[in-house]
Amino acid sequence: MGIVVSRRGLFRIGAAGVLSLFAGCGMIMHPERRNQPTGGGIDWTVFALDTVGLLLFFFPGVIAFAVDFTTGAIYLPVTNYGDAKTPDKEQQLVEVRVPKEELTPERIQQVASQHVGHNVRLAIGEFVTSPLKKLDDFWTTREKLATERV
Repeated sequence: MGIVVSRRGLFRIGAAGVLSLFAGCGMIMHPERRNQPTGGGIDWTVFALDTVGLLLFFFPGVIAFAVDFTTGAIYLPVTNYGDAKTPDKEQQLVEVRVPKEELTPERIQQVASQHVGHNVRLAIGEFVTSPLKKLDDFWTTREKLATERV
């Protein structure tokens, strides 16, 4: 004895499955927005897609909103977020000393944030650390690392 599913029932199950895959539309459409500062406005296209999920199928819509709000993917990026200017050699460098035993990514984020005056986040795999004997070695180390990445 098997379960008989009508075409309409199959369509509903398929539609619910597809919508549940898109739970967190902003998370899928804009993965770069994960864990960004939430100072930007709401992205109304992501909000509309989450609302469609909420109207058609309640639980996938609730999940989509929860995912997008908790990850920050529903928000537009803050102005200049991620737009790091490339420093030129005439720019004055400032030395900030941190004891070697405190050099963790979290501590570096904290010190850098205090120094520049806004929140700094280091994404794993997106930054390189290198010890410098003197501050002027920054330029040669930076150029060397840039040529290695290419």
